[in-house]
Amino acid sequence: MIDTKRLRQKILDLAICGKLVPQDPADESASVLLERIHAEKLQMVADGKLKKKDVVNDSVIYLGEDSLHYEKIGDGEPVCIEEELPFELPEGWEWARLGSVAYIASGSTPPKDSFCDSGIPYYKMYNLRNNRIDFLFQPQFVKEETHNGRLRKSKIFPGDVIMNIVGPPLGKLAIAPETYPEANTNQAAVVIRPHGRIVLSEWIRYYLMEMSEISRISTRGSAGQVNVSLTQSKLIRIPIPPLAEQQRIVAALDNLLAYVDAIEREQAELDGLLARTRSKVLDLAIRGKLVPQDPADEPASVLLERIHAEKLQMVADGKLKKKDVAGDSVIYRGDDNSYYERRGSENAALPEDELYPIPASWSWTRLGHISNYGDSSSVSSNEIADDDWILDLEDIEKDTGTIIRRVTKAERDSASSKRPFVSGQLLYSKLRPYLNKVLIAPDDGYCTSEILPIHLYGSCESEFVMTYLRSPYFLQYANHCSYGVKMPRLGTNDGRKAFIALPPVAEQHRISHIVASILNILSSTR
Repeated sequence: MIDTKRLRQKILDLAICGKLVPQDPADESASVLLERIHAEKLQMVADGKLKKKDVVNDSVIYLGEDSLHYEKIGDGEPVCIEEELPFELPEGWEWARLGSVAYIASGSTPPKDSFCDSGIPYYKMYNLRNNRIDFLFQPQFVKEETHNGRLRKSKIFPGDVIMNIVGPPLGKLAIAPETYPEANTNQAAVVIRPHGRIVLSEWIRYYLMEMSEISRISTRGSAGQVNVSLTQSKLIRIPIPPLAEQQRIVAALDNLLAYVDAIEREQAELDGLLARTRSKVLDLAIRGKLVPQDPADEPASVLLERIHAEKLQMVADGKLKKKDVAGDSVIYRGDDNSYYERRGSENAALPEDELYPIPASWSWTRLGHISNYGDSSSVSSNEIADDDWILDLEDIEKDTGTIIRRVTKAERDSASSKRPFVSGQLLYSKLRPYLNKVLIAPDDGYCTSEILPIHLYGSCESEFVMTYLRSPYFLQYANHCSYGVKMPRLGTNDGRKAFIALPPVAEQHRISHIVASILNILSSTR
């Protein structure tokens, strides 16, 4: 699969450095553009549209006789800024401050009585979506007198660039379309209007989209906020290409990024198809429809009897408590073809909608009957060696269970207690079960308390039970039973009570082999 995020970033990197399209020596130099912008601003001062201080303190960046870049602000002394500039510009380009080539203002929030049902569109940051303005989403309006009065400095005209300055995330950018009316915005954004439209709004937007400059100037505020001030916005360094080259770059970026967007959409469609196929394979597997049954296989009911006998022996040996076996049950079909559950001398009907039809050699049981679900031990951090593997939830890829990274105790330096696990043991994440993080441990190690190492009794196969835990059937059950809103987790008792359709041991092996083969093919396709 193509990493479209990196591809998009690389294209933008090349564009802002002048490496995306060839330079044309016949193009009018950017220095001439900057002179025209300065003249335009002087005229605006004369017309009363700008204050004199907005021009007097303009920044001029130029190349000195020593081939180093200097910046002169107003009547101040030139200062060498060579070390501040991030890359070398092509011939004909110039460096500038964004506030010297564009009008920049931040919005504000007016009093409640300034809002109305219809009037001047008032953009909030949720209206900046996918580098466009989406005003159909929760539109708000302000009165015309507020727009022309209190909010007059942050008026938005067609062609203006809007950039959010309060994050995370930063980097929300859009250009007001020519078909949109005048609008306004709040203090979480700045309006950027190139003076005389001499620098293309599209060039400014693409330059800021590259994010290097925004990341450089942003500061971390309270409560995890990342901010860019109005002053910082005006001081943004921006390379200015010749106008003709700006047009060529923008056209190339429009085309190339449209291709990247198309690739991204196609890959998303493929990912969706693969996810649906994967889910279907797992569903067929746990219903006995993926491989044919073999009449010679020992039925699962015999396996369940052996598991019960094994657990009774563990009670006798002091390895299990009597209560861990007392709750075991037998699930069977009655004469009326309905499912019943027998505990001791008591029989109870089971809800038909929770149990699906299974082959004759399979048996229904509960996860807690065939495993020690939720009954693993813990060890303190000081009992774990520095080079031991510590597995956390963030190390596991959702849906696939692939280990993204391996971290030792010395690297993680966690003081909390951990659950030990051994190679080949089934590991299940009870936290946010919708992420579907299930795997079989490739080595010994320790894991966070939110991951359950599961020991299976008898000769139940870990790979088959993993298939069951990843299946849409169990996923739906786990999500339904989870408690907690922000960080839902599957409770121990609910996990133990989960129904599982168990095939004969030999069929478990066949199912696991086929599932692994198909999922490997799907992974390689991705």
